[in-house]
Amino acid sequence: MPKRSFFKARDAARALAFAVHEAADDLVARRSPGLRNQLLRAAASVPANIAEGEQQSSNAQALHFLRIALGSTDEVGAHLDTAADAGALSPRRHTACQGTRRVVRVMLQRLITKLEAESR
Repeated sequence: MPKRSFFKARDAARALAFAVHEAADDLVARRSPGLRNQLLRAAASVPANIAEGEQQSSNAQALHFLRIALGSTDEVGAHLDTAADAGALSPRRHTACQGTRRVVRVMLQRLITKLEAESR
């Protein structure tokens, strides 16, 4: 398995989680605890699932966790959009977090595609 790709994706996902944690401060001020908690959990799930996938002994097992991480990036995006639509997240924070999320999503999709090709 391409360990270097896992490291890069995990580092990018950690940057996303950090950016989301910073953005969550805005949500606290707007009294959005449910949305804040969902957003933080989804953001934390991305690097955690990449790390879990990296430790698997087969590509099939690794792919399972990478697909969960990919889904969590989409969940983060949906929560960011909801927070922005509700006026609970500034446009600047929304744009920054969505940009980081898109980078992570592309990295994960490439890693998944690579592992799927290796598994054939």
